[in-house]
Amino acid sequence: MPDVVRVSRTLPWREAARESDALRPMLVDQFRHEDFRGMRVLDVGTGEGRLAFLAASVGAKVTGVDLDRVKLMQARAYAGVRDVRDAEFVVGDVEKTPYHEFVPGPIDAVISNLCMSQEIVFHASRALRPGGKFIFAAHHGDHWKETRRGSRWAFYEDTMRGLLEENRFSIDFMGVDTTVARFEQLREVELFLRDRTVQRWVEDGRWQELSDSFSRGETHLTLSYLIVKARRTAAPYTLR
Repeated sequence: MPDVVRVSRTLPWREAARESDALRPMLVDQFRHEDFRGMRVLDVGTGEGRLAFLAASVGAKVTGVDLDRVKLMQARAYAGVRDVRDAEFVVGDVEKTPYHEFVPGPIDAVISNLCMSQEIVFHASRALRPGGKFIFAAHHGDHWKETRRGSRWAFYEDTMRGLLEENRFSIDFMGVDTTVARFEQLREVELFLRDRTVQRWVEDGRWQELSDSFSRGETHLTLSYLIVKARRTAAPYTLR
């Protein structure tokens, strides 16, 4: 079992904002260690296709799946403008639909950027060929911890390790990539976050928790990501 690699940095919020929408360097680094040439890859929760385009740029044939039709239109438009021929984008529910309905035949790798759940791990395991790779970034359990509110899409290391092992994965890499954004006043957090996020936090009480944290002098917000590369083992499934 590999040790968990941890990278942490503290940045002024404006600097943190510039990198907040980018693919995590730790995730990109895992792609550099793989030979994707000719591989059939499924990108679950592809959104605007950033991770799909990265995989296509290193030789993979990628299918990106998402329920957001607007984001898929943006991904297709980008592929057209850039003449990316090895990435296609389809509408689908990656938590409910078996992945062979998206990609016929063997799937060599399942990838994902910030779209993760128990159901996704389950479907990825059953779709991947033995030895196939599962490479993803998920929100870590410490993500936005100042709001005192967890999420079903966030995972701590031990929870994800257990989930992967239950679904016949062997872990090749696990890392935690954390940025702590520093602020001087709460108003700056509104500028840092999207309006939609602030509105949701106000409605569910997280904004009050963050306000209380700032009142105690804890004028920061944690963004933390769990980066994983796992391999589908050849172990057979057993009936339960």
